[in-house]
Amino acid sequence: MKQIIFIMTLALIFSVSAFAQNENKPCPTIDVSGGGVISLDEPMSFSVKVSDEAKNLDLKYQWTTSQGKIIEGQGTPSIKIDITKLANINITATIEIEGLPENCANADSETGSVIICYRHRLFDEYEKLPYSHIQARISNLYAELGNNSTAQGYIINYGTDKEIATREKQIRKAITSLTLDSSQISIVNGGANPNGAGVWTKIRIVPPGADNPQP
Repeated sequence: MKQIIFIMTLALIFSVSAFAQNENKPCPTIDVSGGGVISLDEPMSFSVKVSDEAKNLDLKYQWTTSQGKIIEGQGTPSIKIDITKLANINITATIEIEGLPENCANADSETGSVIICYRHRLFDEYEKLPYSHIQARISNLYAELGNNSTAQGYIINYGTDKEIATREKQIRKAITSLTLDSSQISIVNGGANPNGAGVWTKIRIVPPGADNPQP
């Protein structure tokens, strides 16, 4: 009987000791990073780092966001959020982690900002063409500008000085013959053709607030 009591006492001491060790063990730290300031044309990313105290634990990750849609990474330490149509707002991503000790914090969050970033875009480009084709391309450009009356057409011509002068003359002739508003475009000398010999034209649409393209 004494032997049984002795064994039970040892077991109790061992259990209390193990419990005390677990209680004194430091909790893992959780740190969410990412977000920052980002433009509309790319997803926003967040990630979480859990300290080494959790390296042997079986962790499960659950993300939530205040705005936008998680398009990649749910259930993992890193996510990407689709921010399409979300301009000039803040987005907070929050992580909750299952599998940490009960007495430890299991959540953290971070906030990023979405801003409108105005950028020009390539609309058209062409090499040597008959005048009738150039006229048609200019007509297409003005049709596009008609969909956004505040945008500008930015035309960069490349080639030799003679080729550039001839191309610009053709473009201005097309604008005049089509009775279009020449103030809606800018024509720039881009210098030598980076693609090799011959004339080459690039047309970009520049929205309000965007920097002009560089040749």
